[in-house]
Amino acid sequence: MRICNSTSRGLTAAGLATGFLLAACGGGGGGGTTVIGGGTGTASDTTVGAISGFGSIIVNGVRFEDNAARVNDDSGNSISSSDLRLGMTVEIRGSIGDDGTGTATDISLFSELKGPLSDLDTTAGTFTVLGFTVITDGETVYEDVSDLSGLADGDFVEVYGLRNGAIVIASRVEKKDPTDRGEVKLRGQVDSLDTGAATFQLGSTTVAYGSAQVTPSVNALVEGAFVKVRSSTLPNGAVVEASRIQVVGNLPFSIDDGGKIEIEGVVTDFTSISEFVISGITVDASDATFLRGSASDVRVGTRLEVEGPFGDGVLTALKAKFEDGSGIDEFELHGTVGNFVSLADFQVRGVNIDASGNVLFERGTADDVANGRLVEVEGSVESGADGSVLVASKLKFEDVSGSGGRDDDDSDDDDSDDRGSSDRGEFEFKGTITSVSGDTLVVAGRTVIIDSDTVFRRITESQLVVGAFVEIKGDLQSDDSVIADRISLED
Repeated sequence: MRICNSTSRGLTAAGLATGFLLAACGGGGGGGTTVIGGGTGTASDTTVGAISGFGSIIVNGVRFEDNAARVNDDSGNSISSSDLRLGMTVEIRGSIGDDGTGTATDISLFSELKGPLSDLDTTAGTFTVLGFTVITDGETVYEDVSDLSGLADGDFVEVYGLRNGAIVIASRVEKKDPTDRGEVKLRGQVDSLDTGAATFQLGSTTVAYGSAQVTPSVNALVEGAFVKVRSSTLPNGAVVEASRIQVVGNLPFSIDDGGKIEIEGVVTDFTSISEFVISGITVDASDATFLRGSASDVRVGTRLEVEGPFGDGVLTALKAKFEDGSGIDEFELHGTVGNFVSLADFQVRGVNIDASGNVLFERGTADDVANGRLVEVEGSVESGADGSVLVASKLKFEDVSGSGGRDDDDSDDDDSDDRGSSDRGEFEFKGTITSVSGDTLVVAGRTVIIDSDTVFRRITESQLVVGAFVEIKGDLQSDDSVIADRISLED
């Protein structure tokens, strides 16, 4: 992994490849102290990936409080957090606690490609934009189009996703109005630079920069530099006439030495399990705990989420999770029900919801779903008339009123413990199981109680063993124990 030198420090990095950490020379899209190569300052934790939920914002399984966060687009312009959507890729700088939750100070939004579509293959689930092959899967979210069947060659699209060389695994595809499509956009690493002809290659696309405004200067355009390219005109064949180029630096992102890092991406170079590369970041996973696979399964093209501390140019992975792109129960929303028409047609945080199928209702029933109810919804995305719909597998009432469910007070005068009482609240955290005794666990130092209403996801009760890494959601008791509503294998 190449470390920034003094000539490139201070360059702004808004994030280059989706699903990865900001690692450019200099600050992130929202600023912050960057410590590279042993400097001084306060290290920020950094996570970049596709948004999988809201309430506040959920990326790579981490739920970040974002009330005080600065939010910017990939040109550095301030935007509202309400502009963020499922499947968009963001860089988040802030802090991540030991319980697996975080606080965001800066959120930077960015897409990977924006331009005309070609070579559409609905059977294979692929198409091409600006010479890059785009692959869709079960986690791809669509907007203003039902799915690939609603697209055609020549349509103008914006793609968010994970970069793997000349391939982008799409987390979100937006069809743009041809009368208001905006700039052509692409990102990448300068290749085949020809200063005489004022051209270079990004993948199979030739970028002509003779008339472009280059930031910080044209002298920063060197072989191997990471750049963001904008064009006000459509490509001419395989040539993009750049109007603006931002040179990010000799690394695609900015990482604080000593900070906690989470990356989801595709392995592009592999030497050994102690030395492989995900989007320009060197990873040592020799001591990592592997989920959904083993160290021997890692190779070029493997899709992984890795997390751990960063120092001396290397991310030392403590956990590595294999991603399959199925999208099963990958999305989560916390918010108020709105625009309710039926169980098959309502919204939470602007996302269309269908809860008419096989749904687990907690703290209430299907009859309680109505405008104004505060809920948590989990599920998978499927195609709808004008974009993706979140098909719910679980709906939990978070305002604890309503009929049925484990938190209802069904008696005004009994002495029984009602879990909806005010002396405790909704609580969630992640950690490793360190003790198992009957229906009682110890997770991250906290006692967790299992009862007949506890729901298990991706794990069975018999698989609750010491060493398993799990997410706990439940009711916090006065003694700081948690009665588990749900236990999920954090894989």
